[in-house]
Amino acid sequence: MGAVDKADMINSFVECTRKTTKWYKKIFFQLIDTAVLNGSIVHRQLTGKVITYQKYRENLMRELLEEHHTPRRPSTGGRPALDNPLRLTARHFPCKVPQTAAQGSRTRRHCKVCLSGARRRKQRKMTKYMCLACDTPLCISPCFEEYHMLKHY
Repeated sequence: MGAVDKADMINSFVECTRKTTKWYKKIFFQLIDTAVLNGSIVHRQLTGKVITYQKYRENLMRELLEEHHTPRRPSTGGRPALDNPLRLTARHFPCKVPQTAAQGSRTRRHCKVCLSGARRRKQRKMTKYMCLACDTPLCISPCFEEYHMLKHY
């Protein structure tokens, strides 16, 4: 029983238990702690180096992360960023919205400035024009200029 008490004492200083009501999660983390402690004891016996248990855990985590780390890929889906800073500086020209199979030559999209309603009454206005550089549907007359000249259109 002495070895079990000593293992529990060592693990009590650095254990990774979580406050959870799920019993199987508590058992899982207890098994991880026991496996790491056993690895530390075997490492000490094989190499003869005496390092603290805390330092062994840090080295183990660092080596696991270095070996199995995968860099994050940029997101390919979802909504685009809310504001495009180039819309105020670059040169933009209106073009027609590309045709879709469902709508054909009558393809239209909702104007972004009319939908925002920040400067005037919000309305759902359909337009067949867009800014190709921003990939944003805009009405030709006031909205295209407002979108590219004002920060808060």
